[in-house]
Amino acid sequence: MLATLLFGGCAASIAYRAAYVPHGPSSSSPPVHRVRGRVLVFTTFSDDNRSITPGATSVTAFEMSVQAGIMAREIAVTVFSRVADGADEGHDLANADRYAIVLRPQIENLEYGFTHPKHLGIEVTPQVRVVMRITLLDPTGRVLLEKDYDSGPVTNGRSMVGERLVERTDVLVHQAIYDLMLRAAGDIHMFQQTQAAAARVNQTSDR
Repeated sequence: MLATLLFGGCAASIAYRAAYVPHGPSSSSPPVHRVRGRVLVFTTFSDDNRSITPGATSVTAFEMSVQAGIMAREIAVTVFSRVADGADEGHDLANADRYAIVLRPQIENLEYGFTHPKHLGIEVTPQVRVVMRITLLDPTGRVLLEKDYDSGPVTNGRSMVGERLVERTDVLVHQAIYDLMLRAAGDIHMFQQTQAAAARVNQTSDR
């Protein structure tokens, strides 16, 4: 049974599930920074339809397909609804000037694996790594800031080999993306502070 589950190449789909998005930051999550104003999470239809077949970091892996576009969009909306004055999703920039921040989230890479003790018992440790690009845009679509965020290895203890292994991996993917969004919120907070400071300097020099 163990060899079949670890090496048999079982197929699994990793989809967005609202219940898997953390309700708040964990002890390992980055600090939460407030973002002023309302946020538009901008994606294209191609972004939304994008799926990724992640690279495996171990030979003890399932073959997975991740709905990367939907997950990035929905988790971004959830996080920025909490840390900003609300967030909406949209596929165009027609009303972008109504928002303080316009951002485009894109998962660039995703890896997963199942490490296990040398004695090859029936427990393994699911592990994922997500690389995400966050792009800040002005209302015309011009890029203001672009940055890639790397989650590094994300894990949450061992799991018994079986069907719940895929579920545990799914939860980890949601956690990794959530934490990356919090890191992006911190940078956006600093971006807004920098912009506000520059505006004050300009007002002073104009007097």
